[in-house]
Amino acid sequence: MSLPRFHVPDVVPGMARIVLPEHAAHHAHEVLRLRPGDSVRVFDGRGIEFEAIMDVVHRKEVAALLGASVTPRPESPLRVTLAVAPLKGDRMELVIQKAVELGVAEIRAVVTIRTDAAARPALRGSRQERWEKVASGAAEQCGRAVVPEVLPTTTLDELLPAPFDGRRLIFLETPGVPGLPREPAPASVLLLIGPPGGFEEREVEAARAAGFEPASLGPRVLRTETAAVAALTAAQLLWGDLG
Repeated sequence: MSLPRFHVPDVVPGMARIVLPEHAAHHAHEVLRLRPGDSVRVFDGRGIEFEAIMDVVHRKEVAALLGASVTPRPESPLRVTLAVAPLKGDRMELVIQKAVELGVAEIRAVVTIRTDAAARPALRGSRQERWEKVASGAAEQCGRAVVPEVLPTTTLDELLPAPFDGRRLIFLETPGVPGLPREPAPASVLLLIGPPGGFEEREVEAARAAGFEPASLGPRVLRTETAAVAALTAAQLLWGDLG
């Protein structure tokens, strides 16, 4: 059985004792029912992980004694940025959770013409903190010592001309669009996934003009959340650490 893991952004080597952040403390106390003396792991979200022993477990404070550093699980050699149209309800949280489990490096919500009106408030940052917590929790669960960055929500018009050092793919449902190219294998890739209903033709033309390569995920029409997971899985299988 794996040890419970907690994301503590301000943990650094040499600290003797750390107090868990509020959401981690709640999980340790109310969900896992940990007790003083229980072994856990803590990590800083940037790739450093430590052994730790629970010191105080109380509703007012949850703290642990820091032990030796440990070798974290390796990160994928492929750096993936997932740019996806935001979804309403908890479906966007599902995308973030699964993307973290699949080794994504960055996640960015991108508002397009057909983005649902209920999801557009993300442009004002209304969901940013919640999405960051989802990414943190997913990293705790899946064993990663790196928490992928959830970048501020942007618009497609802002994303397309932005510099990116790597391959850029836009996923389309248009018949005849090829699947992911196997070669050459990139070191980094940006995967652009549209909203329910897909991209408008003028958006596709603008993406092509900006250097995005059209790609397909097969003959079936996929929901946005399914397409995001499928695209990331395919990229990691072809070029990352799932192959």
